[in-house]
Amino acid sequence: MTDTPTSVVSGVPYPVTSVAGGAPSGLGDFLGETVFTLDMSGRAYEVKGAGSELEGQVRFHEKSDVAGKDVRVWHVTREGEGFRAVHVAAF
Repeated sequence: MTDTPTSVVSGVPYPVTSVAGGAPSGLGDFLGETVFTLDMSGRAYEVKGAGSELEGQVRFHEKSDVAGKDVRVWHVTREGEGFRAVHVAAF
């Protein structure tokens, strides 16, 4: 079960625990429409949307379940053996 926190802190790197239901193996796993899960201080947060390549990272547009509206933008990067996602302000 995914537990959604009430807020997301911009600029904080959150560890990615899974993408499309499995362990991520590369940034390509985050491209196109998919879903990934973040660890936010022990709470799972599911991010649904679509990712595209952006200079060595993935720019991921999180979408709401209601009418697919944009929620926020994430930058996903490889960090050591894992992956991190950071919410960024994008206008």
